[in-house]
Amino acid sequence: MVKLFDKEISLTKLQVFAWLLMSALTLASYLQNANPDYAIVFTIINMISLLIIVYGNSFFLLPRLYQRGHRIAYVLATILLLGTICYLRAQLRYFFHDFYDRGYDPSSPFQVYFSLAISTIISYVFSFIFKLALDYFKLQKDQQKLKEYTSKVELDLLKAQVQPHFLFNTLNNIYYVAQRESAHTAALIEKLANIMRYFVDEASKTRVKLQTDVQFLKDYIELERMRMLYPMRVDIEVSGQHQHVEIPPMLITPLVENVIKHGIDKRSKENYLRLSIHVEQEKIHINIANHLFDRTEKTVGGNGIPNLLARLDLLFAKAYRFEKKIVDDTFLADLEIPL
Repeated sequence: MVKLFDKEISLTKLQVFAWLLMSALTLASYLQNANPDYAIVFTIINMISLLIIVYGNSFFLLPRLYQRGHRIAYVLATILLLGTICYLRAQLRYFFHDFYDRGYDPSSPFQVYFSLAISTIISYVFSFIFKLALDYFKLQKDQQKLKEYTSKVELDLLKAQVQPHFLFNTLNNIYYVAQRESAHTAALIEKLANIMRYFVDEASKTRVKLQTDVQFLKDYIELERMRMLYPMRVDIEVSGQHQHVEIPPMLITPLVENVIKHGIDKRSKENYLRLSIHVEQEKIHINIANHLFDRTEKTVGGNGIPNLLARLDLLFAKAYRFEKKIVDDTFLADLEIPL
């Protein structure tokens, strides 16, 4: 949605309004020197030509050729597109000029093509302005979505806190009692307290230290393992210069949750989770793998993955890479995000 005169209007409606206004102005210009039929026909021809150039360059040539590094192919495709439009407009001009019997045309073929070439090039330049405007409105829309998403998360966290200090103090009391009775129980209570503290102190931040996020995952996995008859094997590896790296909180959590929810067979001893995080100079590579017991769509995706992708789109636009695949009996998920 775009704000116009303090009212929100969809980007599609705004484009339709702009094109209709431009068509009306073009038609009015033709009506000064031509009959209505002639003016309407050439308004349609000009507007269709403009639409093809603007949308062809904005949504096809630029994103599929230029932005992917195919510069020579982009130049050749652009010349072909503009040349074809210019030629067709010239032929239609000659045809309708004779059709409406407008008499002798004093313009030479060179003058006709030169005039149409200038008009076509102006339309091509306008396509860049159009693309910049669309990108600007899309950026505003994404920022608004991210703001709304962040507000919702913060509200959910506030609802979930429920007197956190009281809960922490209670857990500490239970922890000291459990230490005397069962060291294992005390360790689990400590991990639960760590998770709750993460939700309260870290999850509301824009970014947290990677080490903090990984420790949260370890505590979460350990608590989940206690419910399994045959606890899964867990291998977590963090490599590269990660000591001072920060990431959005709970970004890796959906991948781990996906394994816990859909990659575990309580009757099997072959459950495992392998999480590898490698920090490079400008990006973080996250790889997670687990044994696949069922190949249905639900077990290899669930709702967590689509929700993660929606959040990644808001945070990084298209600057991230995510892939999931099945190799033999292993489900693999690869995530690459910029630093």
